[in-house]
Amino acid sequence: MIIRRKEKWKEIIEAQKQSGLTIKKYCTDNHICISSFYKQKALILEEENTFLPVVIDKGNDNIDFEIDHHHISCSKHNLKYLLENLL
Repeated sequence: MIIRRKEKWKEIIEAQKQSGLTIKKYCTDNHICISSFYKQKALILEEENTFLPVVIDKGNDNIDFEIDHHHISCSKHNLKYLLENLL
């Protein structure tokens, strides 16, 4: 029962991403509680312990990666500072 529920939430979260709608709009249109959506998304991400592949080019001062279809570019210095302060 729990597995089916988790799989259903994974389908809902993926459908929202594919829809191109904001979470708020998708949840409203599909009669889904927004706070439940965020809670389930956080639980799934925590459980999956997702790692992001990052390629570092030593000849370039920037590090580029993508999260949920968003491109992020950050200098190595700023990324180091950010990570040190998060940990």
